[in-house]
Amino acid sequence: MKVAFVIGSFPAISETFIINQVADLYDQGVEVEIFSFRRGNHENISQRFFDYQMAQRTHYLDMPENIFRRFFLFWPKVVHLLIKNPGALFKALNFFKYGRNAFSLKLVFWAEPFLDKKFDLYHCHFGPIANKFLIVKEILRLQGKIITSLLGYDVSSVIKEKGVKVYDRLKRESSSFIVMSNNMKERVIAYGFDEKKLKILPISIDVDSYPFKERTLDSGEPVQLVSVGRFVEKKGFDDLLRALAIVKEKTKKKFVCNIIGGGRLESELLALTDKLNLHDVVLYKGFMKLEEIIQYFLKVHLYLQPSKTATDGDME
Repeated sequence: MKVAFVIGSFPAISETFIINQVADLYDQGVEVEIFSFRRGNHENISQRFFDYQMAQRTHYLDMPENIFRRFFLFWPKVVHLLIKNPGALFKALNFFKYGRNAFSLKLVFWAEPFLDKKFDLYHCHFGPIANKFLIVKEILRLQGKIITSLLGYDVSSVIKEKGVKVYDRLKRESSSFIVMSNNMKERVIAYGFDEKKLKILPISIDVDSYPFKERTLDSGEPVQLVSVGRFVEKKGFDDLLRALAIVKEKTKKKFVCNIIGGGRLESELLALTDKLNLHDVVLYKGFMKLEEIIQYFLKVHLYLQPSKTATDGDME
């Protein structure tokens, strides 16, 4: 079987599960190629990305912002399309149908990497990415089934912002959808998704890769806590800090909370840490590779995972 993974950004430190899916499929004898709309950063990426040489199996659909570089890279793609599929080239440049995406030449960059390739299955991660891929599928008249993983914001904040009709075409053309939980299944059914197409498959971990260690606490030893995640509202790190402030006020027992991660709310969280006077009990460790995080878990007593619905509706 040949499978194409269609992804927003690859590799992404917050999406190690995609790296694991690709690697595990390789191990099962499935041929996988990756098509990503953006180039990810290799820093702190899981070692499996490098061990399985995923960079060599990844095709990027991104278009340069610099107009001169864009035109420089545009013409070889035009020639390739013109030779292999001239009808697709004219579709990709159909300004009347595709508007800004065609006028900016973006659709040529999206479509050209799929030329000369045939897949049994296209696995799109996140609803908006699947919507983009439907345009590519239409332009190139690609065959093969589509499966879409719905993973959080795509069926929460996206629908809140753009309305329930945002996935009307995808509901018809994707042969099945993976959702993370019963709760998510119930929500998307209410949004008009066909229950028969929905499969519950939570993102999981390889338990064997997390060594067991009995936790003990010596007399006078501080309790070591750890929390991992992106610094975005739905991860609830602000709530964690406020909870730690309450614990600090109510107990004389020593504890330290180690926070692994980063993101756009970092400055706000640091300011809140100052405001709550938590610098003696909260340590920010930055991003780490998954393998480093697993080893770090062996040093701590408790793992904390806050979560909430963001003000824009984003939720897991």
